[in-house]
Amino acid sequence: MRGPADVTRLLDIKAGDSVVYIRRVQRFDNVPIILEEIWLPGVIFKGLTAERLVEYKGPMYGLFEAEFGTQMIRASEKLHAVAADEAAVATLGVELGAPLLSVDRVSYTYGDKPVEVRRALYLTAHHHYHNELS
Repeated sequence: MRGPADVTRLLDIKAGDSVVYIRRVQRFDNVPIILEEIWLPGVIFKGLTAERLVEYKGPMYGLFEAEFGTQMIRASEKLHAVAADEAAVATLGVELGAPLLSVDRVSYTYGDKPVEVRRALYLTAHHHYHNELS
């Protein structure tokens, strides 16, 4: 995944369609460890706000199912090593060029329709990546 053109292609976004963009930082022991960018089709997730995400205490996919009627049934991920760019430096507090694990995910609902594109950058010096997808 390289940029907005990839997102619109992957989510089959047409000209004039809206896209919900979420940028969040996940912390462990109050230390920023994961920088995530998430893109969702606005037509499905109309009304989703940052405030709603913050106040929801369960998993994000639970919110998507309960409030937007969209169940993620499978995901495809690509993992690779990257060097920290200026955004990662500012957000994660690492040095420019520091090694990060990049995880690009496309999640699908019924009918094999892609409904989420996600890119996450992980610090792995003291943590490891583990995920079970079904």
